Amino acid sequence: MSNGFLDSIFGTKTRYKGFENYVDLENIDYEQDVEDEGPSIKVAEVREMEDATLVKEQIYSGNIVVIDISAIMNDEKMRERIVTEIQYSTKDVGGDIAGIGEKMVIATPAGVKIDRRIIGGGDFR
Repeated sequence: MSNGFLDSIFGTKTRYKGFENYVDLENIDYEQDVEDEGPSIKVAEVREMEDATLVKEQIYSGNIVVIDISAIMNDEKMRERIVTEIQYSTKDVGGDIAGIGEKMVIATPAGVKIDRRIIGGGDFR
């Protein structure tokens, strides 16, 4: 299909006077920009001890990790062992760790503290 056909359906980009110094958001590679910026928020699902090792690597790399521990909720020994390992890593880097409800944990690197006050009417106490 030619651009002429698509242009007839969607129209063409109109260049407005005075907007030459602005960046077209379609031309930005967001993935690359996020990686270059510094800490990221990562999401992890922990099912076994090896998963905890991956979480610890992210914490040591300076990332914030939101951890789903629902898969190990029925295995109290495993859950306690994994959460303890993550706690040690978090304290080792000077970060913070806290539960979010019963099945989620958030771990942060140095310089990022978790405010445990709930905003709004959430029933996570």
